Amino acid sequence: MSEEEPSRLQRLTVLVARANSTSVAVVAGVGIAAFVIFGILQRTLYPRWNLANLDSEASIATWYAAALLWAAAIVWILVALQERPRAWPVFGWSALMGLLALDEANAVHEDIERWLETDWQVLYLPIMALGAFVWWRVVTRYRPSGTATLLVAAAITWAVVLVLELVQNWGGAPARASIYNPTMISEEALEMIGSTLVVIAGVRALRRQTLRG
Repeated sequence: MSEEEPSRLQRLTVLVARANSTSVAVVAGVGIAAFVIFGILQRTLYPRWNLANLDSEASIATWYAAALLWAAAIVWILVALQERPRAWPVFGWSALMGLLALDEANAVHEDIERWLETDWQVLYLPIMALGAFVWWRVVTRYRPSGTATLLVAAAITWAVVLVLELVQNWGGAPARASIYNPTMISEEALEMIGSTLVVIAGVRALRRQTLRG
């Protein structure tokens, strides 16, 4: 078993490293576009399409978003395992992606927000601060490179997501109703785009390691 596991891990590493960044972006982008289209149709014409509801905690889009984060976690753990010497920020970044995937799949932050009656953005400030620190260490490690650029783009995208979530709750009921759907749909799409950028960044980092090795 000890002889098989490294070879399987190495085969997986090589397979991921050979992935074409453009192909990854296209495949993920088609999925995101499809979910956005179905989400718009659900909000405007077919409200009973619950599985297409982008605002639902149990929709196909939610599972897809979680899958993108799991993909990011897996790619980055492969990157971390290839690093010499070992780099704890890269392991931390992978762990953070896994934590976000668990949160997304199980609607943890929404549940905590309801239980404590406090915006989850406030409750998650310590996690965000730790995540920003780990992110910066990873960006610093890989700059200047396309990997670092993609990680910066992902961070900017997710920052816009946080702003859109806050905007959704501004104003009274009429004002909130008028902006909720467009901001919610934009937020969910950008969230998945940010995850895709992290996946591609990991693929590029892994390819760079493989070529260097």
